Amino acid sequence: MGKIALVIGHNARSQGAVRVTDGRSEYDWMTDLANQIFALEPAIFRVFRRPVVPSYTTEIRQAYAEVNDWGADASIELHFNSAAMRSATGTETLTSGTTGSLRLAKLIQPAMVTTLGLRDRGLVTRKRGERGGESLWQGRAPAVLLEPYFGSNPSDCAAADRHFAALASAIHIACAAFLKGN
Repeated sequence: MGKIALVIGHNARSQGAVRVTDGRSEYDWMTDLANQIFALEPAIFRVFRRPVVPSYTTEIRQAYAEVNDWGADASIELHFNSAAMRSATGTETLTSGTTGSLRLAKLIQPAMVTTLGLRDRGLVTRKRGERGGESLWQGRAPAVLLEPYFGSNPSDCAAADRHFAALASAIHIACAAFLKGN
């Protein structure tokens, strides 16, 4: 049996973007999603939180050092997008472009798109120094960073809320397929 780390994006002090519909932060909403995924199969998942430290780089290093120490076979960092234009919409998955990261991304992205019914923004490859890249490259295990919807779009928020349990299930199923080598 394998292990998948669920890393909550941002931290308790710097909670990320805020949803226009209810004011919930990425950190808050994604904590609930991570707990829902974990509850589906606790034997393969563990939830990690990025620590509150003065440096962003140190925050990422410390979180992924814990993921490495646990011996994760893959990690998923959970976020949602935000944009100045409320019309921005869709689902995307960030990947490092490595074989393992791409394989995991190709399982999760279509599962999220099908579940939420939002525009498929595709897979986005990030280098270490690019936005989101540090999380994708810091750990030993293949990593992806999920952006299932835009918190700045009321319709996206409604879709995420309406399909919350199904989204958790879709991510769980994709992770199980990854661990089985599919």
